[in-house]
Amino acid sequence: MAPKIPSTIQCNSPEDLDRELRPIREILALEETEETWDKISNGILLLTAVVKGGACSFPKDLVASIKLLSRPINRSILSERSRLSGTAVDLIAELATGLQHTFEPLLPLFLPQLLALATRSSKLSISRAKICILAVLENTQLPSILGHLHVAVTDKSVSLRIVATESVLACMNCFNPPDLETQARAEDIEAVIRTTARDANADVRRGSRKIFEAYKILLPGRVDAYVSTHVS
Repeated sequence: MAPKIPSTIQCNSPEDLDRELRPIREILALEETEETWDKISNGILLLTAVVKGGACSFPKDLVASIKLLSRPINRSILSERSRLSGTAVDLIAELATGLQHTFEPLLPLFLPQLLALATRSSKLSISRAKICILAVLENTQLPSILGHLHVAVTDKSVSLRIVATESVLACMNCFNPPDLETQARAEDIEAVIRTTARDANADVRRGSRKIFEAYKILLPGRVDAYVSTHVS
């Protein structure tokens, strides 16, 4: 029987991090096959244990290492093997929780894959993607997330549009209001409202109304101009 993978692996220095990552890099470099996918999943679990064990105390080193591993991690996120995909998604949530705002360099590497996962026909995949995206936005508080969601609400996938709309509402409810008041982010929110308000899906339209209500509270100085231009 294979040894049990610990839930945490102590990491007290950048040197510890590098030492623990060496065998993990070799595992994640494997091509996914019927014979190797379980080993890859275990490698991601080991990486998650390192993250939980203190690696986030060295964000510069951890982020640089994760960047180098982003390709195999993303392959695992989008794997058709549910357990492997779930393990990789859980890793991203753990990284966001531990790194918080220093997760920012990783956001463009992993958020698109989570959004892609939300287009799957599997309810489990959609649920996993949504839970992880919410964990990312709540823990990192990165306003640039809205730029990705602004694009996602225009996707042909209904499930993605629903997840993206709910995620925008979550941003409105938990982000620092001054971060939403910048021109770029305010325009993202207004574009989301315009797009989702006329969506064919009732759940998206319902979410759009909630976003608009939050917008009126958080950005009152923009409401009159928005309404006069876009609401007939």
